[in-house]
Amino acid sequence: MKFAILLYSTFLLSQESKIKFDPTKLNDPVPKWPKIISQLDINTDISNEVIVDTTKIIIEGFRIQLIATQELVNLEKLQKDLINSYNQNTYIVFEAPNYKLRMGNFIDRSKAEIFRQRLRKEGYPSAWIIRTRIEPRTK
Repeated sequence: MKFAILLYSTFLLSQESKIKFDPTKLNDPVPKWPKIISQLDINTDISNEVIVDTTKIIIEGFRIQLIATQELVNLEKLQKDLINSYNQNTYIVFEAPNYKLRMGNFIDRSKAEIFRQRLRKEGYPSAWIIRTRIEPRTK
């Protein structure tokens, strides 16, 4: 019983000592935003038209990644060799800290798998399929 009274009195004392908070009296400092300097002339007519390049369509698909390295020069040499050997687009993508060499624009994963197996047989054992945005071939 003494424990219950002690616990209850502790609870009452802790409730009385709480700080009352009034959000209307909160005084947040105003953020100091950087000054933006525009190089546009105020008198220049700026149209709201957005020019969209409709010649490139980008969709989700698959590419084959052959290698990831920090040596861009060696990757560019390999890219030139692959362009001469295969009828596929090649891409060098930088994702820190590596440059990655990717090939192809496959909508269908099974076609990407066939090409990956071909590359593995021809000396690229680390080739693997990645899902990414691609540029499908236009006729």
